[in-house]
Amino acid sequence: MIPEELVQATWEEVAAFQGMRARKEMSRLAKRQPDLLTFVAVETEDLSEEAHQLAVYLLFVIARAFEKSGTLERISTAIILQQFQYNISELERLEAAHDAYIERAAAGQAARQPHVMRYVLEALMDAGDEPDPLELTEEEIGTLFLVLMTVVDVLDAALQFPDQEGMNPSTRFAS
Repeated sequence: MIPEELVQATWEEVAAFQGMRARKEMSRLAKRQPDLLTFVAVETEDLSEEAHQLAVYLLFVIARAFEKSGTLERISTAIILQQFQYNISELERLEAAHDAYIERAAAGQAARQPHVMRYVLEALMDAGDEPDPLELTEEEIGTLFLVLMTVVDVLDAALQFPDQEGMNPSTRFAS
């Protein structure tokens, strides 16, 4: 589990990046996790420009926090899409579920990386409360949550089950 202090410090560090440093760091992420960046870009390209930019920014903060926690293998498109489809099916299954069951399922999701997920939720929910607020629709918030939840899931699996230990990150996603 990534400690709350590391998530907070990473968020503050990234928020302080300016101009050339921000572009350089984003370029480094694109080289380390190209399929993950492509996934976020493609899945959010039909949203508003603000929502799309927020998704890429949050990906950067999340990935950086995971990188500071340990070694990450490059995550393939196949693994990302497998987890994304699993998350979609789980959310569809929950649509008709009782509120108490939904709360338990949400708590289970957050249990693996509660501090990272809290950061994601706060960033999405507080986007309209900033001095320069983002006007996100409920649909955009839902899409961003699903995409970023997938990002957290695959990064968590890659961090916990690195290939050098003889396990492929995809083993965690069997449904």
